[in-house]
Amino acid sequence: MMDKQYSLVFAGMCAGIACSIAFTQIYFHLRNYTQPNFQRYILRLVFMVPLYSISSWLSLLRRDEQIYFATIRDCYEAWVIYNFLALCLAYVGGPGQVVLAMEGHSVQRSWLYGTCCFPPLPINGQFLRHCKQGALQFVILKPILAALVLWLESSDMYGEDSGSMNKGFIYIVAVYNLSYTVALYSLLLFYFGAKELLAPFSPVIKFVTVKFVIFLTFWQ
Repeated sequence: MMDKQYSLVFAGMCAGIACSIAFTQIYFHLRNYTQPNFQRYILRLVFMVPLYSISSWLSLLRRDEQIYFATIRDCYEAWVIYNFLALCLAYVGGPGQVVLAMEGHSVQRSWLYGTCCFPPLPINGQFLRHCKQGALQFVILKPILAALVLWLESSDMYGEDSGSMNKGFIYIVAVYNLSYTVALYSLLLFYFGAKELLAPFSPVIKFVTVKFVIFLTFWQ
């Protein structure tokens, strides 16, 4: 019991520190709101930190209700994916600017890019549209899956800890992972197609940081 209390206190302190840092950054962004085209997306990304830390701490505090906190957190994760793509597009001046600046360029076949089985992908309006669709399908699907999880849980048909094929958990996770993989791959393709334009903004570091937070929260 004491170990559990200490772990909750420690987790609460970590969540408090994370929230303090995040809210400080949010405050200074709002105080110096001089580039709204960029900062509105950055604020949404930074807000992920307090939302994730608080929901994770509440999940530890009220384990029987953790599925509801996780649902809110996961829905915001989908929103983060969309806003990260929107931020990258804002950095480069919008889809039209990408098409103009990268005219004649293409994403070549590569094992690194996962395009070894594709023909060269020209960077044009269709390429950008497919990248956006790949990311947006997760934004749309995730809230649907979240609502389905809550319904299955209320009907005692979710079975998160059972591993039964007669429960919904396995199928929800399979669809979620497939959709999430497509969304991340779409973001990576967009980066590979526009990395020359994105280079001054170091999007890889931002992307890895966002995914690091999500990854650690998932395994928590």
